[in-house]
Amino acid sequence: GVNNTPAANKVLSKEEVLEREPELKKEGLVGGGVYLDFRNNDARLVIENIKRANQDGALIANHVKAEGFLFDDSGKITGVVARDLLTDEVFEIKARLVINTTGPWSDKVRNLSNDGEQYSQMRPTKGVHLVVDSSKIKVSQPVYFDTGLGDGRMVFVLPRENKTYFGTTDTDYTGDLEHPKVTQEDVDYLLGIVNNRFPEAKITIDDIESSWAGLRPLIAGNSASDYNGGNNGTISDESFNALIATVESYLAKEKSREDVEAAVTKLESSTSEKHLDPSAVSRGSSLDRDNNGLLTLAGGKITDYRKMAEGAMERVVEILKAEFDRRFKLINSKTYPVSGGELNPANVDSEIEAFAQLGVSRGLDSKEAFYLANLYGSNAPKVFALAHSIEQAPGLSLADTLSLHYAMRNELALSPVDFLLRRTNHMLFMRDSLDAIIEPVLDEMGRFYDWTEEEKAAYRNDLEAALANNDLAELKK
Repeated sequence: GVNNTPAANKVLSKEEVLEREPELKKEGLVGGGVYLDFRNNDARLVIENIKRANQDGALIANHVKAEGFLFDDSGKITGVVARDLLTDEVFEIKARLVINTTGPWSDKVRNLSNDGEQYSQMRPTKGVHLVVDSSKIKVSQPVYFDTGLGDGRMVFVLPRENKTYFGTTDTDYTGDLEHPKVTQEDVDYLLGIVNNRFPEAKITIDDIESSWAGLRPLIAGNSASDYNGGNNGTISDESFNALIATVESYLAKEKSREDVEAAVTKLESSTSEKHLDPSAVSRGSSLDRDNNGLLTLAGGKITDYRKMAEGAMERVVEILKAEFDRRFKLINSKTYPVSGGELNPANVDSEIEAFAQLGVSRGLDSKEAFYLANLYGSNAPKVFALAHSIEQAPGLSLADTLSLHYAMRNELALSPVDFLLRRTNHMLFMRDSLDAIIEPVLDEMGRFYDWTEEEKAAYRNDLEAALANNDLAELKK
């Protein structure tokens, strides 16, 4: 719905590009383009999906690890053996059907149930982002450009919360899935690219305030990609011949245009997996069911997550009906909001404004109220309502106190890292104010959860380790 509106895609001249982003390198610049994209807070998106599932009846377990499966006498999976990582208690979760949606861990979890040939379909790649203060690079909007290294990759530079962050790398990863790290090579690669495109920036490793490394759960062997320029491989003879045959049938009025379009979409690249650049590995998804009944949904990307989930749920509904005589009707996921997303899409700004004014009436200043309204969406009134029942924590602002208590009471935040990284992203984009609230957060969580001094010290150590990774402490020595 953006055609013929100011948001429509358009081409820019060199002068128009520099008018928008004057710090970009002028040499070699020919022009640019503007296109509509979307931004999200991935930590909030994940937690709000989980909360909506809980609201709809799902039972949620945080810091719990699946370590094995339960089987019936015929070898069918009937549940999971789980471990509580906080108490080390092992317990069983029984279910009619188990679905494995563990991203980079998909193969590992699948193989917990497999005594024969091991599954190996995942090819994770590592992506790295670095955060600097906005004074180091000022961009008015996200900027997207090729690396200039002839490697077929693209890099983003994005503004967020008075900071600028940039990335990403895209390299094959075979290390510890739980702890991907930013390496010196990653830093050198990104700093070289960004400093080349923004010659006045002159960013060094000491300017980096925060960082993160993540893994994309890509599926090996797929040769088509919509990511980072895709795959430049040639078309296989079989696919080419199939397309030609379809076109000839169309010209003979034996096939329809839809048949031709379907044939085009099925073109397969003959580039082998072994020679495929990581940036060209497919971000498509797969849904498989093993002989023991385990469903595995793997691959995909964030923009497709609802589409993937819908396909998985259709399969789940079929299985429950056929094998257990249980009948369910799917909801329309296109219009189904996540927790906090119950907003009128045509009127978001005014609704956020109304939520923010509610926050002001509870004692917050306008900036804090708007920040929380944007962070929590239609759940903001629940956050602000806590002002009636809790005292402002020593050393914390009222906004941080409300946010922390909401995270503990409504979002299963059980540790400081849960709150500062996985519920608020405070660690990533407000690193310069973080040190002052570490002890107050530890104290308030300790009071709420009745921690012993030993437990509190352990959580402090966990936070310090997370901060050392975030700050690139090893590389800055």
